Amino acid sequence: MNTIALAERQTIERAGELKEDILAALDRPEPIRVDASRVGQIDTSAMQLLAVLWRSAAHCGNPPSLDGPSPEFRRVAGLLGLDGLFGIRGRDAGGNPCD
Repeated sequence: MNTIALAERQTIERAGELKEDILAALDRPEPIRVDASRVGQIDTSAMQLLAVLWRSAAHCGNPPSLDGPSPEFRRVAGLLGLDGLFGIRGRDAGGNPCD
């Protein structure tokens, strides 16, 4: 299985590592699965890299799947307007960011 397991703390400090994982996954012919179940903190740099993965893989006819997105992943994806790209319904993305 072609899996990218996101770290608990997926921030800019790990952006280079995530980029390498994404490039390696894109080189493999099998479908890409992103495990976001352990994410407790994620920033815009990680979300941008994941958005590039989604768009690149979909363009090549091999759209990735998102497994078990944590509440924090859902919240940040919703705040950045990426919940639709990742297939997360807006209502499940953490609700009102001002709450």
